[in-house]
Amino acid sequence: MRNADRARRLGFLALFLFGLIAVHLVWMQVVKGSYYRDLSEKNRLRVVYLEGARGRILDRKGNALALNRLSFNCSAVSWVAEKKISESCRMIAPILGEDAWTLEKRFFNTKPSRFNTVLLGEDIGLEKAMAIEERLESLPGFMIETRPQRIYPLAEASAHLLGFIGPIRDDEEDLVNINGYKWADWVGRDGVEKFYENYLRGRSGGIQAEVNSRGRFVRALGVERPRFGKDLELTIDAQLQKMAQGLLDKRRGAVAVMDLKTGGLLSMNSAPSFDPNLFATARGRKDVGRYLVDPASPMVNRLIRGRYPPGSIFKIVTALAGLQEKKANPGRTFHCSGITTIGGKEFHCWNLQGHGAQALTQALAHSCNVYFYSLALLTGPDALSRKAVEFGFAKLTGIDLPGEKEGTVPSRDWKRKTLRAGWYDGDTANFAIGQGYLQVTPLQALSMVATVAREGQILKPHVAHKISGMVVAPVSQERVHLSSSDLNAVMEGLEAVIHSTSGTGRLARVEGLSIAGKTGTAQAGQGKTHAWFVGYAPADDPQIAMVVFLEHGGRGGVSAATLASSIFQWLKKAEYL
Repeated sequence: MRNADRARRLGFLALFLFGLIAVHLVWMQVVKGSYYRDLSEKNRLRVVYLEGARGRILDRKGNALALNRLSFNCSAVSWVAEKKISESCRMIAPILGEDAWTLEKRFFNTKPSRFNTVLLGEDIGLEKAMAIEERLESLPGFMIETRPQRIYPLAEASAHLLGFIGPIRDDEEDLVNINGYKWADWVGRDGVEKFYENYLRGRSGGIQAEVNSRGRFVRALGVERPRFGKDLELTIDAQLQKMAQGLLDKRRGAVAVMDLKTGGLLSMNSAPSFDPNLFATARGRKDVGRYLVDPASPMVNRLIRGRYPPGSIFKIVTALAGLQEKKANPGRTFHCSGITTIGGKEFHCWNLQGHGAQALTQALAHSCNVYFYSLALLTGPDALSRKAVEFGFAKLTGIDLPGEKEGTVPSRDWKRKTLRAGWYDGDTANFAIGQGYLQVTPLQALSMVATVAREGQILKPHVAHKISGMVVAPVSQERVHLSSSDLNAVMEGLEAVIHSTSGTGRLARVEGLSIAGKTGTAQAGQGKTHAWFVGYAPADDPQIAMVVFLEHGGRGGVSAATLASSIFQWLKKAEYL
């Protein structure tokens, strides 16, 4: 009897347990069936994102300015890895050379990406990637991802030219919804990278993979192959770009050299600069904040965004306006005693001892202020404004870089509307020597001297030459009206600036090379003066034009002319001249 009771109780217990199992199975397979099916699919299926490599950026000789290399990242699927994240971090910490607690903290403090992955180790190298790959059986949710890493071999020397790349921001839904980007893509943020984004960008793809319970790859269920971006060949000479940046060193300023056959820039430099490589990684982007708070503004491209008084380089325009208006001829002289009175105020020449009687060639060579005061008062501010606008000082040059700024060309109407004041003879005098309200960019100054060298043809400055082997360089048909006699007179004066014994630009000389140019020293408030040099060479058959601008750089005939001489020497040795 006792055995029969015991058997009956065991039967009831077994029946009860089987009932519980049955209820649980019904609950899991019927009531919660869809939930567990989804969870199973998530455990079984995984999407591996494959970023499309950006096109390379090359210089005119095929040297790489921006390219890609394969990098390896250690990531973890957040909701899979979370259960054993402490053990996993302890296992990979020695491999990554980091503290396990730091890795675990990073896991919980980092917002998962759009693919629910958390980046734990960026660009870890092949050896570390293989070491982690061998341990993935014991690292649930972990994976090794590859991506093309953007690198800029010239670093700071090419930053303002090339710009940098960055991840898509949360407020840029249109890029994803309309333009076909994926949330994990990176896009051009400045410079060539931004302007030619539609050509350089790669098209991303991915793999839908089946994985086992350990997260190991079993098979690929579907593949969307990534597509590479188009290669872009620039007009830039990488060696010149690097050399010119080195000459600027820690100074603030800009340098550009133009090929006068096409308008293509051989170099395009701004200083101080920044390292675009830092922007190309999530780790590096944590260190770029210092650029944003630096009072020297290293991320401002001074060549196209800096606006400054041009000083005496503007006397080229004043001379041409005066000659065109027939208010003077090349042989007419004005006497410089070092000072003149205009509207009851004294206006000084930079040479307080005076230059004496000056004709046009001498006035340009000596940069005589009094000569140009006198010429401008005869010519009038309206003619000066018209000629300045013709040379492009009030508009964009149209260079193929983002963020270019316009200059300011004052006029009677401009002053009345902007400052609610009338125009005075003193304004005309300041205008004549590139001071007062006149503001130009260094690129506009380069365009001006290039237009003189090309006898009135306006070249559109550009940096792109070919996209995937197809020429894209623009051709400009614009011209500035200049008579041959007026132009020859000014060009003779510009040659005298460099080659006469008392020319202000004689420090720009290079043995065996004829150069024409103009120096400028521009007042800059209470600070040190800005230094300018614009010029072209050879003087009798111009091939190259140049601008050198040094912010608070002192005298143009000293610092800017000396720097220009070094560039002319390099160009001659490299057989551009």
